[in-house]
Amino acid sequence: MKRKFAIALCLIFLVSGLIRIGVSALMIGQAQGWWLFDGEAVVALADTQRFIAERGTNLAGFTPLSYFAFIAFMGVTISLGAIGQLWRKRWGMALIILYLASHAALFVNFWTVNPKIGLWALTVAMAGLLAWANGPEDEGARLVA
Repeated sequence: MKRKFAIALCLIFLVSGLIRIGVSALMIGQAQGWWLFDGEAVVALADTQRFIAERGTNLAGFTPLSYFAFIAFMGVTISLGAIGQLWRKRWGMALIILYLASHAALFVNFWTVNPKIGLWALTVAMAGLLAWANGPEDEGARLVA
């Protein structure tokens, strides 16, 4: 049962990572003028540009382009981490932890806390559950099964 739970968590992490990669690629293309979408893409780019411009603190000096590249990096780390954890490789959890640290670094970089901190806390809890679920099986559980 723990293994099925671990697989479900890995799939959630993988999907969220792929979404981050896709959205960041879309936004990088939009910011660079490679394509011009209407609707939410325009609003999201404008909101990001405004957010970065209004920040009194931007330790890393993010521009919209570098911010979206960082989001893509985060998507790659969580996606590869999920794949690694599907294979029960230690490096998978290391990449998930790198993702969590990267996400936390955004709060520190902009010296702001927003509602996304709740998502980050949920992801921390899910990573902890994944570490437990992908850990060694309980001796008693093996004897009963």
